[in-house]
Parts: sequence; structure tokens; C-alpha cells
Amino acid sequence: MRFFFSGEIDGLVDDLYRPVRQLVEQRLNVALGSKEYGSALSNIGIIPIIVPREVRLRRKERKLFQRKQHSADYRLYIDLEHFRSGGIDDRVRLLLRNVITAVEDLQRKAGRSFNGEALASDILEVFHCNRADLWLD
Repeated sequence: MRFFFSGEIDGLVDDLYRPVRQLVEQRLNVALGSKEYGSALSNIGIIPIIVPREVRLRRKERKLFQRKQHSADYRLYIDLEHFRSGGIDDRVRLLLRNVITAVEDLQRKAGRSFNGEALASDILEVFHCNRADLWLD
């Protein structure tokens, strides 16, 4: 499974997001890049939307599963103030929450041809955390 990270990021957090994105993307691709989780999916694009609340009104989340291309494009919100005020561990946790949410949605959409539970478990293992750790606020 290959991961691609980008972002729709407000300038206030651009410099804070870049190192977190690079860290998470690299660790996931090194650890899981050669693993397969079923025939439905071979790569996932994670493009979080980290913008002020008022800008969210003009940007919709996107949950796109492209069955024929075996790929997905997920653009889910991360709260700008939580991201901005947290430390590096908090930012990693927020980005991982975004990834796990995408994987869970993909499991629902792809069904038996994608082992999202195994992928989510492996992601958590790579970062030495559990689901409960990601939803602490």
C-alpha cells in the first residue's frame, strides 16, 4: 500500500504541517509500501483540509474511491486551531486520525476486497499507538 500526502492548508500552519506530513508519509511508505491489503486498493491520497472554520463553508470534504484505478483520494478536515496549538505529537495524532478515518470509510466502500482493519492496525503499530490515542482531545 502506497500513501501520498498533500494538503489544502492555511498559511498559518503550512510550516507546521510540512514536517508532520513528511514524517507520516515516509514512515507509512517504508513500513507498509510493499504490503497488500486486498485487490481493491494499492494507493491512498491523504490531503487534509486545515483551514479556518469560516473557510470550511466553501470547501467540502472529499471521500473518493476509484475502484478501476485501485486508488483513493481523501480530503478530510483537521481543526486548524487544534493543529496550530498542539505539539508535534499532537499534529501527528491529528494526521493519523485523518488517515484511519479514510481507511475505515474505504473498508465500508470496498468491502471484502480490501482489508482495512489490517491496514488500520498496521498503521497504529507503525506509530506505536491505538485508536483511543487518536481521539483524545
